[in-house]
Amino acid sequence: MCMELTYIFDFDSTLVSVESLDELARLSLEDHPDKEIKLAQLHALTNQGMNGGLPFDESLRRRLELFVTNKSHVKQVAELLKDTITDSALELEDWFEENADNIYIVSGGFEEYIIPIAEELGIPAAHVRANRFIYDGNGNVTGFDESRATSRPGGKAEQVAQLALPGPVIMIGDGITDYEVRSRGAADEFWAFTQHVARPSVVERADRVLGSFEEIEALAVAVA
Repeated sequence: MCMELTYIFDFDSTLVSVESLDELARLSLEDHPDKEIKLAQLHALTNQGMNGGLPFDESLRRRLELFVTNKSHVKQVAELLKDTITDSALELEDWFEENADNIYIVSGGFEEYIIPIAEELGIPAAHVRANRFIYDGNGNVTGFDESRATSRPGGKAEQVAQLALPGPVIMIGDGITDYEVRSRGAADEFWAFTQHVARPSVVERADRVLGSFEEIEALAVAVA
């Protein structure tokens, strides 16, 4: 008899094809004279963190320091991200619907724009664990909620462990923090997702490699 799997998905470069904070910065810096320089710096920090070369909280803080943003920008990005949902995930609409009770999103991104995408895929908002922006009285972003596990180094693994989900638990994503969920014992397997980006330091640590979501059903049968 096949066991029922629980799936934990990363968000950026997994459920969507882009890095969402980069897209928020791109929108927020639209009229800034140093836009391209700042975006290049932000992209470098993102990759450094995803490859394990920078603690996550430091990476997040340094990226947010590169641009000024507000609630309006965040809402706009939530809409824009709907057009970046991974095509192979959209093709598995029935699979997401059938497995909704066993699918979670745990991300170092921000719930304000992740939840709308989750709902597009049929994933309940209650199954999203992510960071949250802190705003001032004028709606400007002043930082992030540092009490959330997802804002800290090792926090993704900590958050998954706190969920106390039934196994086998499969972590799926493109970054080193996704692998850490497996290496710290919070998931039974780590599947590297490479449709958008393949990071050698991540792929070499994976139990399995997903080139697209179309492969997920076959792999699920193999594990169960």
